[in-house]
Parts: sequence; C-alpha cells; structure tokens
Amino acid sequence: MKFRVLRGNHAEGKYPEGHPWVGRSIVYEIGEIVDSKTNLARFNSNGPLGPKFQRIYGNQPATDKVKQATEIARKIEEAAVYDDGNGPFGPQQEVVGDNLDSLTLPELRKLAKEEGVQLPPNVTAEQAVRLIREAPAPA
Repeated sequence: MKFRVLRGNHAEGKYPEGHPWVGRSIVYEIGEIVDSKTNLARFNSNGPLGPKFQRIYGNQPATDKVKQATEIARKIEEAAVYDDGNGPFGPQQEVVGDNLDSLTLPELRKLAKEEGVQLPPNVTAEQAVRLIREAPAPA
C-alpha cells in the first residue's frame, strides 16, 4: 500500500547494506510517498491538524529514499574533501630563499645589527650567514 505523508514525518525501514547510511532509519518527509506493508491510515486521527497519511491508488511510484540519500551522502563526501586551495592539500607556496649567501660581509653586519644578532668582530661571511639564520626570530 502506498501513502503520502501529509504532516510530520514517517520512519519506515532501514538503509540496506552497501549504502553509506546502512542501518539508519529511512525517514519520509511531507509530500513523499511511502510504500508500506502496514495500513498507515490507521494512524490518522480526527483532530485540528487533520490526517497524517493519504492513501495513494494507482501506479504512482513511491519516493526512492535510498537513491536520494545516496546522492546526499555523495554531496556531503564531496564537500568534506573539497580542496579550495586553503587547506592542507592546497597548493604549496614555494619557499623563497633568504638570499643571505649573496650579501657582502658589510651588508651582513648591517642586517645582523638590524635583527639584533651579535656577530664577533672577526666573523667570516659564511659564519655570519649561519649565525643570522640560526638566530631566533625577533618578537
């Protein structure tokens, strides 16, 4: 028997093996058609809200909740792994060298002074580069 949900929602069955939501209840919303082994009309009541289910005759197909849920699960999965370039899998910025090796000793001394790095008076250019690179970043 087929019934249209007129108000609220209705849970009928479970998602099958192989479905991303296996074991969860299949929930039908307002307007969807349920193919049920139970006569859902018995749950209708005479009240201000009216009946909950409408019996459907003819060959109108039931709502394919399994297919709908598969598509929803696929979209959720795509959104979860979508890479907009800002995440851990985004494009990596190229590390630009500090060009310290191309500076002269006077330029290295000036830079060290600006950065607050103490250089010994008889330092070589290679030692100055190493000391500047190893110095902690200024706060």
